[in-house]
Formats: sequence, C-alpha cells, structure tokens
Amino acid sequence: MINVDAFQAAINLLSTPDAWWVVPPGLIIGLFFGSIPGLSISIAMAVFLPATLYMDFLPAILFLTAIFTGGGFGGAIPAIMLNIPGTSSSVATAFDGYPMACRGEHAQALGIGLVGSVLGTLAGYVLLLFAVQFISHWVLRLGPTEMLVVALWGVTLIAILNDASISKGISAGIFGILISTIGYSDAGQMRGTFGSMYLLDGIPVIPGLIGFFAASELFNLVGKQYIVNDSSLREVKFANILSGMRYAFGKPFQLLRGSVMGTVIGAIPGVGASIANLARISHEGIKESG
Repeated sequence: MINVDAFQAAINLLSTPDAWWVVPPGLIIGLFFGSIPGLSISIAMAVFLPATLYMDFLPAILFLTAIFTGGGFGGAIPAIMLNIPGTSSSVATAFDGYPMACRGEHAQALGIGLVGSVLGTLAGYVLLLFAVQFISHWVLRLGPTEMLVVALWGVTLIAILNDASISKGISAGIFGILISTIGYSDAGQMRGTFGSMYLLDGIPVIPGLIGFFAASELFNLVGKQYIVNDSSLREVKFANILSGMRYAFGKPFQLLRGSVMGTVIGAIPGVGASIANLARISHEGIKESG
C-alpha cells in the first residue's frame, strides 16, 4: 500500500497553484509532437528537457509529465485521419479509427479516442498509485525466460489480429523481431548491419512505423483527391467530437477493462503500450466473435 505521510506531502505540494502553469503548454507540446509522424514523445521531452533546468523540481516534473500525457493522445490523430500511427501505442487506433474517418466519422473517432486516452491515463495513474509497491517487487522478478514468453505473446497477438492468415501474421511478427536485432546487441555484438555503418544503432521504431504504414497508405491514396467523398462530411465539427465523447462515456465497462489491462501490461519492462493496445483490441475481438 501507499505511504500515507508521503501521499499527504505530495498533495500539499500539488495544492500550490504556481506549479500548474506549466501543464497547459506541456500538453500542447506533447499533442503537437505526437500528432506529427516522425516526431515522438521522447523527442519532445529531449528537446524541452533543457527548459526544466531553470524550473523548480515540481513544475519541471509536471511539465515533462504533461508532455508525455499529451503525446499519448497526439499519436491517435494521424492514426485516425491518415491511417499512419504517430506512435507505436496508436497502431490499434488505426484499425477502427481510420475506417470511421473514411465514412466521415473522423470527428466522432477523435472524441472517442480523447475520452479513452484521458480516462485510461487517469485510471492508470490511480491504479499505479495504490499498486506500485506490489508491482515493482513483481516486475523485478522477471528474467530472460519471462521476457521471452512476453515476446512470443506479442507475436501471437499479431497473428490473431490478422484475420486473413495466421501464418502471415506470425511471419510479420518474426520479421519485426529480425528488424529489431539490427545493430549492436547488449553484449556488444554487431548483427545484421551488412557492413553499413548507418545501421550500427539499429532501426528506430518511429521511422520504421512511418516507412511501413505511411508508404503503403500513400500508395493507396494515389489517384484519390479526398479520403471522404462526401464534401459535407469532411469538416471536423466540435459537435461531432462531443458526440463521440458521449458515446465513449456510455461504455464504462470497456473503458475500465482497457484501463486495467493497459496498466498491468504497461508495467512490464520492455512491453508498454505497444503490446497493450494490441492485447486490448484482440480481447474485444475475441469477445465479439464468441
């Protein structure tokens, strides 16, 4: 359980109004960096980290946390609008969000994604507040065997999500693992570089996502003027965003299940939201098919 005295001291610190002025600009920065494919939350935090040197401890922590939180939803914007995930954690958002955008329901999809992101993040913070001590002891016991099982689980999820062919899904997962082995290993061994010095650091996740998702989507858009044919449905109306938010609030059990699943999976080292979002959509697909 949590330390009551430490929790009370934290509440007293957060009750200082002057510490919260950095939160709105942090959210905007995170949203901006997360919504542009090629940029990422880590880049945003690296760029604005020097600014925290001139801040007190509490505003600096709130500022970086706001950037991280805003970027979590920012990655869903290009996933919904362009079928190009802005971050690895928004891959599953494109599965349902982009088809909605093609039907002219992009504003509703943005509203649903916003509510899911806000409530999921809030629930995750609350759950971790009460369970972080237990989870930390459990996570420290994970070894190479457990991490191998988690990796195999991720590949299996990819295979399950590919309705056309399970073998193609497994092949795609294995191909991704092979790409991740390019560069220096933790033991200092050089692998898969084909003698090129440009591959010594491996292939970063974000450029890899853009290459695989953006390139294929650009080929699909060749010859099309608009994603949505009906001109009356192309605008992003605030009323439609509110409609999507009301729809999301009408699914409390789905929001709760997703928050718990994301918190538990996200606490595993080396896994995080990249597998959590796939696990969640896979779980919903299995329930609907059952």
